[in-house]
Amino acid sequence: MLLRFNAENFLSFKEKINFSLISNKERRKSSHYIKNKGINILKTSIIYGANASGKSNLVKAIYFSQKVITKGLDKLDATNQHYRLDENYIDKPTIFNYEIKANNKFYSYGFALQLNKGKILEEWLYEIGTNKEKKIFERFIENNEHKIEIGLKLNKSAEIRFDVYNKDFKSSDTILFLSEINRKSIDDFPEAIDFKNVYEWFDNKLTVLFPNSKYAGLNFIGDDNTMSTVFNEFLNVFQTGISNIISEEINIEQFDIPKRIKEDLVEKIKKQKTILFEINGITYSLRKTKKEYKIKKIGLEHITDKGDKIVFDFDNESDGTQRLFDFIPALHGMTKSDYVFVIDELDRSLHSKLTYGIIELFLELSKGNESQLIATTHESLLLDLNLLRRDEIWFVEKNKNKSTLFSLDEFKVRNDKIVRKDYLLGRYGAIPIFKSFKNIKLEEWQVD
Repeated sequence: MLLRFNAENFLSFKEKINFSLISNKERRKSSHYIKNKGINILKTSIIYGANASGKSNLVKAIYFSQKVITKGLDKLDATNQHYRLDENYIDKPTIFNYEIKANNKFYSYGFALQLNKGKILEEWLYEIGTNKEKKIFERFIENNEHKIEIGLKLNKSAEIRFDVYNKDFKSSDTILFLSEINRKSIDDFPEAIDFKNVYEWFDNKLTVLFPNSKYAGLNFIGDDNTMSTVFNEFLNVFQTGISNIISEEINIEQFDIPKRIKEDLVEKIKKQKTILFEINGITYSLRKTKKEYKIKKIGLEHITDKGDKIVFDFDNESDGTQRLFDFIPALHGMTKSDYVFVIDELDRSLHSKLTYGIIELFLELSKGNESQLIATTHESLLLDLNLLRRDEIWFVEKNKNKSTLFSLDEFKVRNDKIVRKDYLLGRYGAIPIFKSFKNIKLEEWQVD
């Protein structure tokens, strides 16, 4: 679970922002949080703000820092990712810090980067206890070398092993020490369990979906009968008109792919396990396994007025239906385990009531487990204290070019308050402010 996320000097976030999923003290809607070791951790957070206020930059900050951990800084484009509207910030460190729960332990993990030079400056990992923090390791630069201080109590064998890892690591300024340890064979190394817990949380438990993550959910179709059934059930609940999802495996040796498309697929498959592509209006998936490649033809089955079956391609479906294919695996996954899904523009291409229904469905289906849903949106219908708690609603506002983040909980509004109305009236900020249109001279735009 995610408890807190901090970022500074990244995109429009000039100064440190604090995004928290620690609940306030009220006991209202107790099913909306998980109580663990005296801490109440919220399961949902919805983030509002005007266009270009910085909502998506919060999601990008989570995504970018996750990829630094799982891919390495040298695999990312860090150009112009710092706060660019103050020239003094080009050389200032960009800092990310997470507080998470992983494998029933609480951790604080973070790092500092110098983005303009593509370098990692510092890194730290602590286990958070009830009364104090326990250092697992700290990384810093001393005499132009990266130094690692291990805070764990180690026996002689473990001390030697960490010393070897440290020596191998000294010259690396684009790879995190957490990532480097997890590239080793550490299953027989119990002293590295905290490194493994934290890395696997970022690699397996945290998922970020952007508006352009087209058909991400289709990766599951055809390889998992249970997931195919889940898709059909959800699509029926959402009344999409789709009666069944079908997939048919194609013999890859006999599949004739145009050269241009094949070259593009070869390049993309290096970065993704599954790719969707279209030839002559038909959608296919190319999946890479450890031993081979698999191609499947995918279609959506509808029932005609006469009761016959007819198969549509995905491009024949509405944008809203296509968007649901991103959400269904997320909704299913969040009912089964402790996944964290961060979704940018939750409401894109969706009807207001469907967006509302997705939140309701998540809160109902995920009762008792530790999954979390964090989403940005413009959908004011969700500003309903019958649906959400005050501490689950956040705002991003841009003032003098820099973005700030704050919670509705700071306003101490009553639980019977009509929050949606007050938000649209501008009482909480984070809404578009327009200059007068009266001075626009439309006649000057006219073309003879």
